[in-house]
Amino acid sequence: MKKRILPAVITGLCVLLFSVVHAQGPGPAVNISKIQVQPGTLATKLVMETDGLLYVQRAYYLAESPQTLVLDIADAQTASAPIVPSSEAAFIRDIQVQKSGTQDLRLLIRLSERVPARVIAETGRTVVELNRIQRAQGSYLIDAATQSELDRKAKSEILLNKLDTTVGAESVSVKANLTGPAVTQVFALENPPRLVVDLFDTVLTAKSDAWPINDPRSTVQRVRVAQFQGAAPRPITRMVFDLKEAGLYAMDSRTDGLVVSFYPAAAVAVSVVQPAPPPAPAPVPTPTKSEPTAAPKIEPKAEAKTITPEPLFAPRKVAAPTQDPKAAAAQDQQGKFKPKTISGEEEKYSGDIISLKLKDSDLRDVILYLAEFAGLNVVFDPDVRGTVTVNLQLVPWDQVLDIILKQNKMGKTIEGNILRIAPVSVLTREEEDQRRLTESKELAGPVMVKTITLSYSKAKDVAALLRSKISTRGEMIVDDRTNTLIVSEVRDKLDLLEKLITVVDTPTPQVSIEARVVEATTTFVRNLGIQWGFKGIADPFHGNPTSLQFPNSVLVNGAVIPQGEVTKGIGGPLGGYAVNLPAPAFSTALGFSFANVLDTFRVDVALSALETSGDGKIISRPSVVTQNNQQAEIIQGRQIPVQTVANFTVTTRYVNAALELRATPQITAEGTIIMTIEIQNNAADFANLVNGIPPITMQSAKTTVMVPDGGTTVIGGIYRTEDSVTRERVPFLHQIPILGSLFKNFARTKQSRELLIFITPRIIK
Repeated sequence: MKKRILPAVITGLCVLLFSVVHAQGPGPAVNISKIQVQPGTLATKLVMETDGLLYVQRAYYLAESPQTLVLDIADAQTASAPIVPSSEAAFIRDIQVQKSGTQDLRLLIRLSERVPARVIAETGRTVVELNRIQRAQGSYLIDAATQSELDRKAKSEILLNKLDTTVGAESVSVKANLTGPAVTQVFALENPPRLVVDLFDTVLTAKSDAWPINDPRSTVQRVRVAQFQGAAPRPITRMVFDLKEAGLYAMDSRTDGLVVSFYPAAAVAVSVVQPAPPPAPAPVPTPTKSEPTAAPKIEPKAEAKTITPEPLFAPRKVAAPTQDPKAAAAQDQQGKFKPKTISGEEEKYSGDIISLKLKDSDLRDVILYLAEFAGLNVVFDPDVRGTVTVNLQLVPWDQVLDIILKQNKMGKTIEGNILRIAPVSVLTREEEDQRRLTESKELAGPVMVKTITLSYSKAKDVAALLRSKISTRGEMIVDDRTNTLIVSEVRDKLDLLEKLITVVDTPTPQVSIEARVVEATTTFVRNLGIQWGFKGIADPFHGNPTSLQFPNSVLVNGAVIPQGEVTKGIGGPLGGYAVNLPAPAFSTALGFSFANVLDTFRVDVALSALETSGDGKIISRPSVVTQNNQQAEIIQGRQIPVQTVANFTVTTRYVNAALELRATPQITAEGTIIMTIEIQNNAADFANLVNGIPPITMQSAKTTVMVPDGGTTVIGGIYRTEDSVTRERVPFLHQIPILGSLFKNFARTKQSRELLIFITPRIIK
């Protein structure tokens, strides 16, 4: 109950303040110097630049035309026509500015679909933000302005403790209680219609839940909150508002939280902190209905439903934000790729809105009425006749005129303030005669000669593009020495050629491409070996005979494997070994020799071992700068001469053993870079010569990738591991437990090679 009393008290105070200020009389009108449309990734903005605080009385969608957003503005004037880019023509069909009273304006924005909208009033400008419906999103998008704000703001974890909903007399408000101000991003979805508010660097401490909004007047049905993204790369808490239909809303970011307010289909006020509006204009009288043959019934200016004029969005005294250089560069980059209309721009209807309901009315009477409404004089061709039966609501009068004339196969021409109506066949014949007359004048007119020096384009390339635009009397000469075009043409054609040359002769952006080739090598070798031999003798000479007739003397030689150049291992006192299994390669050896007193029995043992390990890393870093869509190449290394003999002729050719980088960048409208890359890192292997010529060890990659400006991607990688174990052993004896180690050696080699290729492109601003 308290939640409903507080908005009522605030509304009463607002109305009282409105009455007090209004009693002082209207103030000076605020001048709107410029009205322009700024396209965006998630929303389109209509920006009105003013010399003061703009007073927006009401903002609402028309009930008769649900896709038309209306803004009633008090104490304002403008002489500027809205500037709508051609890229937004499919979304914003038309924007009209109408006078409503002595110092009031009405702004009508006709859209292709109804979308959520909000009005942000600031000092020096007022912004109407239209949240475009996001369809078929492949990945999470961050608007350039939001990314710029995130880059400026230091990372700090913000907690969302709870949500409070307030159902007031004029709006429904949802407050997210936060521990600090959060960066927000808003976008709209469909099926069902939803408004999504993402809070960056925000962690939801409350339970994820949904709260229904029990207010039949409100456009929002339910609000849901959940943790959309965890800690990486940054936490995001998402608030989703399920809507009955798209309408007006407002957002207020405070130190203790974020308040999102939704308004009914009919606009109402939220606060009054600006100059009071002038009195509401009196309704325009509607002509009485007439007979079918009499003057038709026409409503010159159809008014929307009568609502007490109250301010909708109060201006916030916020300094105009400075645009981040990165965001400005991104907008400039996207602007280069937008289509530009050189000539033949499509005509848009800009007349005042009227409603028309007629049945079997005379065509001339209807046209006379429309001409009188528009303040035009009328001239009819003798063959003009017909009847009109229409029912049109809230349509510009010039569009009504075109529809009526097209229905009766009539056409029109306007010269100054004179409107001429004639059959289409008559006007077509006259236009054909006029075209022939124009062509004859063009061919008979004087030919102008002009020299145009190009700065960024080749003159011969531009001349090839413009050949089709030259008339029969025109001529274009290319001077390659000075990069100049000499154009001989009539005036009209010459103006068109100059405009085209201005568009074509623009600086080409440059791209810096940096590659990194990283080679990492790891080696490990372990060798173990053994050599042992013995010699025993028993004979009368040494005084140890066998005491047998046979054998009286015995000689056992366990060192018959001699040491020499063709054998392996180390030597010993006996000169050889019975088991000669040294390590394949060794750097450490230890020998033992055992004998009795008479040296009639001797044992020699030699142990050999080797263990090596190594880590190596080679980083190659070629870098090159090139223009957009132009191939760049950089090579560093050596050339190997290769000779071939054919028909007693010696031919020498050179093969590159070098680091080579070839890249062709293409900059997109979003600021990303598509690159066709070919990189080679070849080296000569002089350790394995073939007929005196070293073979080439090749490392190469060729691919096409898309990388963000300043981003890094891995375009290729090779990982190779070699692990070999070699054993030499004596058959059968190596299987003896424990003693088997005396009859074998061991060698292990482990080697790993890793190759990674990184590419980093940067657009040179």
